[in-house]
Amino acid sequence: MDQNAASLKVLADSQKTAFPYVIRVGKLAIEVHKNVFSPKHFNGWKIFHALLPDTKGTDVLEVGTGTGVTAAYMAAHGARSVMALDINPHAVKNARTNARRNSLKNMTVRESNIFSALKKTETFDTIYWNTPFMYAPHRYKYRNVLERGLFDPGYRITDRFLKGCKKHLRKGGRVLFGTGNFGDIPRFLALAKKHGYRIKVLGVRKSREIKPVTFDLYELTLPSQR
Repeated sequence: MDQNAASLKVLADSQKTAFPYVIRVGKLAIEVHKNVFSPKHFNGWKIFHALLPDTKGTDVLEVGTGTGVTAAYMAAHGARSVMALDINPHAVKNARTNARRNSLKNMTVRESNIFSALKKTETFDTIYWNTPFMYAPHRYKYRNVLERGLFDPGYRITDRFLKGCKKHLRKGGRVLFGTGNFGDIPRFLALAKKHGYRIKVLGVRKSREIKPVTFDLYELTLPSQR
């Protein structure tokens, strides 16, 4: 079984349960809904939490929030504000539920195709995305909404994200990009360089999704905004 097949199996298994259910993340109670990428079955979020730099007192944007687990984590750990975006309407509802459930008044959620729901004037100190970093052919067709959390056909979404970040990143801001060795890291690095980012590795951690994998967190900055 290759890694794509292994991840698809985990994805399918994640939906074979009774919904909603709750997982604990420190003091947070994170409710998980059907048709939303499950933090119980995919542990990349947990690894990236351990690698995330401090966001206290800053304004943060998270793209692809899913259940809102990371947005809630940052909101509960001192971020001034957290805007959470997702293209999946089930995820938007789920993340809003978790903001209310945990009384996170500094967390807001919008349905958005990457940055489509943002105004041009909305900018952030940090933009974070635990990306759908598994490469798929350019013409790959999603079979369901959950596959958007796994695959980036032709890395078109990554390209759009890196381009769009420039419009919403404040001077001195940073992009935090979560990926892994079962994605196409050379392709991502080439795109980051194409868009003029300086690239720094914040950390690499070993894990397992049926097969051994690693998760990599990158910090991207723009020299012109320093």
